[in-house]
Amino acid sequence: MVDQMLPKQARSASDDDAEGSHCFVAKLFGKRARNREAQEERILNAAMSCFIRSGFRGASMNDICSEAGMSPGALYRYFPSKEAIIETIAAMHRQQSNEILDRLLQSNNIIDAITQVGTDHVRKMSLNDSGPGPADSSARLFVEVRAEAMRNETVAATCELHEGMMREKLHAALEAAKARGEIDPIADMDLVVASLAAMGEGIIMRNFPAQGLPVEALEPVFRALAVAMLRPTSSKI
Repeated sequence: MVDQMLPKQARSASDDDAEGSHCFVAKLFGKRARNREAQEERILNAAMSCFIRSGFRGASMNDICSEAGMSPGALYRYFPSKEAIIETIAAMHRQQSNEILDRLLQSNNIIDAITQVGTDHVRKMSLNDSGPGPADSSARLFVEVRAEAMRNETVAATCELHEGMMREKLHAALEAAKARGEIDPIADMDLVVASLAAMGEGIIMRNFPAQGLPVEALEPVFRALAVAMLRPTSSKI
């Protein structure tokens, strides 16, 4: 009641100035962040085009600068080396895989989930519907990432980080299905997880869609693999 009787304190000019200054700074930094993101995307698209044509080892930073229409000095402000670009691309690929695997934890039918996730993973990693390059550029980059991880410790560490998260999600989903009495895996869960992941990567590397095989044709393959390795306890598969 007392508060209602007292006059409200007027805003001072300094308060208005401070608020206006804060808004200006926020907009300025927001614009700079958006500009940086746009430039990084421009460089990554140029780099992916070069890597698709020449491979990670064959493409040079000069090639990437030329493709992006940027000077070396401008490009190095965003990526200090070709390795930094490769690491970013590797992380992007692994993050996409992680997002697809999130669906496993939301399913109550692990066989259906493995089948759908496997098919979606191949589609995402094999077919390019938005980035630079030909229709199978995603699959080509996937192979480049795997090859580079075998000879580049930094890229290998990036891949291992994301693959570890993928294995954890797959492991958790399979353990949950086993706890429900839904499956009786043929081997130790760690081995089953590693084997399913290896088979999925192998199918992506074969790049079947580029050979004219529809992605949907792989659904019975993934289902058969899941049934054979996970051994569902119900006859309704």
